[in-house]
Amino acid sequence: MLTARLTFGLLLIVGLTACTRPAGPDAAVHDAAVRVAANNVAASTDADWQLAIIHINDTHSQFDPSPAKVELAPGEALYTFIGGHPRLLTKARQLQQQAQAAGTPSLFLHGGDAFKGSAYFELFEHQINIDILNRMQLDAMALGNHEFDIGLPKLAQFASEINFPLLAANVDIRAEPLLAGVTNLKPYQLYRQQGERWQPIAAVGQAEGARLLAIFGVALEDMRTMVSDTGALEFSAEITAAQQTVDHLTALGVPHIIALTHLGHQRDLNLATWVNGIDVIVGGHSHSLLGDFRHWYLGQQPPYAQQVPNPDGQGITCVVQAGQYAQAIGALTVSFNLAGQVTACQGQNTLLAGRDYYPSALRRADAKLTGLALSRTLQQVQQLANTAIVDEDPLLREVLDTVYLPAVQQAYGTAISSTERSIAHVRLPGTGGSDQHGSELAGHIADAMLNYVNTPAVQALVAGPVQLSLIGAGNIRSHLEAGTIYEGHIRLEVLPFDTPLSVLTVSGADLLALLQQTISATLPPGAHAGKFPYGSGLRYVARQEDDYSASVAVEVWQEQSWQALDPQREYRLVTTNYLANGNDGWQQLQQAQAEQTDRRDIILLNGQPKAFVVERVTASLDSRGQPAFTPVYQGLTQLPCGEPGVDCKTAAQAVIDHLQAQPDLWQRTRPATVTLYR
Repeated sequence: MLTARLTFGLLLIVGLTACTRPAGPDAAVHDAAVRVAANNVAASTDADWQLAIIHINDTHSQFDPSPAKVELAPGEALYTFIGGHPRLLTKARQLQQQAQAAGTPSLFLHGGDAFKGSAYFELFEHQINIDILNRMQLDAMALGNHEFDIGLPKLAQFASEINFPLLAANVDIRAEPLLAGVTNLKPYQLYRQQGERWQPIAAVGQAEGARLLAIFGVALEDMRTMVSDTGALEFSAEITAAQQTVDHLTALGVPHIIALTHLGHQRDLNLATWVNGIDVIVGGHSHSLLGDFRHWYLGQQPPYAQQVPNPDGQGITCVVQAGQYAQAIGALTVSFNLAGQVTACQGQNTLLAGRDYYPSALRRADAKLTGLALSRTLQQVQQLANTAIVDEDPLLREVLDTVYLPAVQQAYGTAISSTERSIAHVRLPGTGGSDQHGSELAGHIADAMLNYVNTPAVQALVAGPVQLSLIGAGNIRSHLEAGTIYEGHIRLEVLPFDTPLSVLTVSGADLLALLQQTISATLPPGAHAGKFPYGSGLRYVARQEDDYSASVAVEVWQEQSWQALDPQREYRLVTTNYLANGNDGWQQLQQAQAEQTDRRDIILLNGQPKAFVVERVTASLDSRGQPAFTPVYQGLTQLPCGEPGVDCKTAAQAVIDHLQAQPDLWQRTRPATVTLYR
């Protein structure tokens, strides 16, 4: 029996004759023969059969509904709340019941990133996800990058205590003591059909004549550039590991194979293009709400259930993803022939709407639509494409309200501002209902960072004015909704990460290269856009040249006017230390600090700013050739985040100070500093 472990370099097939998949034209014959044999073993005489896949991803601990707006008549918006885990649970059960009534077996899958993103998570971390996700009756989950956000010990506890497998076939855990013994973190899971559901099994022999299926996970191969602590884990190449896993499962006689990934939609399509034998890829990471959701001001993305021909020309792979923040759920029906090949896949993402609607973004209870106006609105909403009115599961709602919500409400703290309109955030300009300037909120956050490091208290630590600020769109996790803004809205929702600020000197040439690289990387359809840069003290116009590149023209505010960026000149920049280290595609900054740097990292000690000297930033490669970036501090190994009296949410505090100092901020129009033409 094969001992499951998160590497496929030394796979052995015990109890079966070792099978090497032939190359070229013989590969298709081999695969078809194996699939037919497996179906015979499964005692299936169907000419074809269907599988229902229900899926979510990037829920980011958004257990409550999210504010949203909907256009039911041209130019007229109503405001409401959508999604949340109680609605997800209701809709998932409805879809499971529909599949059962049709005699179709179903799976319920999560594409990763359950962690981080809400006040619930900041207070209850992995424990609330264990509790709530265990109530969802999931069949499997992919390992996302944000599952690493609170350290390996808590990831290990999460993986050990959830009642579904956490999957990643390209992660080797054997050398990492905290995870090596976690048997529920595995490369793949086998299932046998049991009526309209799937029962996990440990070996092919346990199928006992029932239909057999496998789900394997794929994590980001460049995980070490995105998260700060991966310990001794090794991450292998996505495509290589996926093909090795499929070949292994095929040799075991598994006829139906699903990849559950956390790579982003573009990389999922690439995986389907280069790997033979995957029937379906259920994805996450890029927050891609596939389909047309313009009536919800959420834009239009590539169609749902794209079908990608395999490189051998013998099969197709269906690729799906279901947005973000528990706002929508995907429902896919896959049809197979007797040889186990996919013949069709169809379905849609469904946005989960509620029953409360308001005429303004303030969503005042006394202004809520009632009577005939509400009835007409509900009828119109129900008729919208890719939309369903779904009630919350009452038991799950009760758990949230009684066990968790009281502490969350108390944690929001002091009121610091108010706005009568929503202050939107999108990652990429032109998406999510935005124009070519993108996120309004990101610009204000960049302003706040720049103002903060130029205050006397910080200037005493960094020795000189700072001219520019940059922040990645992925650092910002939510909009600011209309109404009173509390400290907790910033610390727990908008900027929930530990985000020390880094002040450093960079050349104009490095800045230009950084902007070109990070903008270009977000342009392919379905690409992960968290690295997209927003700034203050500079403005730029980017023009997309093709799917993979953009030209960028940059100006800097100096001497009370906008002047062209000088590649030969040095500029003082503030950004987050995560990005200053070169993570998430910002490696140009690491390269600029590889030999030496004047960088200072700013945190709060007993409420006052304190600076730590960075001497350089190193880049190292693991045995798989994947890089990791490490700042070398003077006199310490790492920032003391988490120690008594230490607050590393410096960026959040900068925004809080900024809002308190400018009570009329939201009444003023901020000039655009980002323009992207596509």
